Amino acid sequence: MHNEPSSSPAFEAVRHPWQGIRAGAFEGAADTYAIHDEMRRRAPVWRAPWGDVYLTGYDLVSSSLANRKLSHVPPGGGTAEPSSAIRDWLIYQEGSAHTALRQALQQPFVGKGMAALRPVVDEAVEDLVGDAGQSGTIDVVAAFTRAVPEWVICRLLGVPDEDMPMIRAWSGSIRTILDAGFDEAFGGHGNPADEMSDYFVEHLRRLLAAGQVPPLLTGLASLVEALGLTAAGRNIAFLAFAGHETTVHLIGNMLFHLAHQPSQWSALRRDRRLAANAVAETLRLESPVQKICRWPLEPVMLDGQEIEKDDLLVLLVGAANRDPAQFADASRFDLGRAGKQNLAFGRGAHVCIGRALAEMEGTAVLEAALARWNTIEPVAARWMDNSSIRGLDALTLRLTA
Repeated sequence: MHNEPSSSPAFEAVRHPWQGIRAGAFEGAADTYAIHDEMRRRAPVWRAPWGDVYLTGYDLVSSSLANRKLSHVPPGGGTAEPSSAIRDWLIYQEGSAHTALRQALQQPFVGKGMAALRPVVDEAVEDLVGDAGQSGTIDVVAAFTRAVPEWVICRLLGVPDEDMPMIRAWSGSIRTILDAGFDEAFGGHGNPADEMSDYFVEHLRRLLAAGQVPPLLTGLASLVEALGLTAAGRNIAFLAFAGHETTVHLIGNMLFHLAHQPSQWSALRRDRRLAANAVAETLRLESPVQKICRWPLEPVMLDGQEIEKDDLLVLLVGAANRDPAQFADASRFDLGRAGKQNLAFGRGAHVCIGRALAEMEGTAVLEAALARWNTIEPVAARWMDNSSIRGLDALTLRLTA
């Protein structure tokens, strides 16, 4: 996800028409996609007055995600002392450190490992979606779109039920600081990511002492041996956060669009096999991760423009996934859409390791909703005020069995 520098006092007096995409200036109700469309037409590589460089087109964003001349690590991000636990997260590692860490964390997500995760997902969906009732008007975010992914990730990591409220609170705070700027996210020790990391360091210590191996920690012993307990705990905290936060918004965003398009809901009820299409189309149309950052290791040319070493590149994933050059009628939710892969989970060496789990959860919740409700109708919605993550704070629907 993206984190922009804090506002420049000199710039505050002049509000650019496109400033709405900027952290700190973002408003949840704003039509950021209209800004994306204009940027894509007029300036696909745009240097903002505040210094950041924004990329909007699918091809530009896709190629930049896999460009090894673009670093994942903020300049100077690893030198601050003391530094936040976020600095040790998988997404901010490169080279051999990234490879070793990724191999240790992704073991449960590959091959037959996913089969072991399915019963946990099914149990969470059955309990929590089932509790929503047969008919009525409810806020599905409060009822289950947040609770299901939280429940799943905590069970998969062996987190006790009584500690789940802490994970929710820490995750909300981390979501905020990651959107506030790298100075805050990478700054001195003491932010919510550090608190969450300290918790998981002790959690891993207890698991190792008891010889317990939760489903997502099959590589725990080798991870701790390779990184040490502190770095391992920090990355399990990252897995706990990233492993559910985007899934929360995938599910909510999907129900939002299906509630507004009853014909698509009806098509799903006629053919449940389309559930995977609905998940993919939601990831494209309403990408939970809207921004990903990169920094050139040397001057590079992008769309004919030279970008200097260490300039902050903001890859607008949400804009790329609505590029009409790649997706016909790109602003429409279409279960029958075919074409290029969306970029919601990134691309290249840093593609999201938990993609299969997120898709499994999204599909399972949708299948349960289709089996339970004949119709879903929109009543009210409130989008989060966050420029990096696209999701709903509340989504009230009228559900009819």
